[in-house]
Amino acid sequence: MFNDDKVKNARHCFMLASEDFGFEFVSPFTLTDEIETFGYIPNYGSKNGVVICLTTPPDYFIDNRVVDWCKEADCFYSFLNIESFAGEYKRAYFREMLRDWGKY
Repeated sequence: MFNDDKVKNARHCFMLASEDFGFEFVSPFTLTDEIETFGYIPNYGSKNGVVICLTTPPDYFIDNRVVDWCKEADCFYSFLNIESFAGEYKRAYFREMLRDWGKY
């Protein structure tokens, strides 16, 4: 589904951001036996953290199983365009994203 190099780069960018902004990042993150997501950040988006999934153009698929799980768990979720992580780490992008998600 995803290009492995793009996923590795996105994971690398999140790891750099976690060091830069001082948050914990777990990747991959398993919700159930059938559902594995890109990652999870505790203490952002909700008191139960934020589950992060990657998506791609042109259809930007959203896995409704993740949405349902997060709603039931009272957890924030975000589907991010994997293309946003192409190239080098973009500190300003992460700063804005973290501000949008906010601390609970």
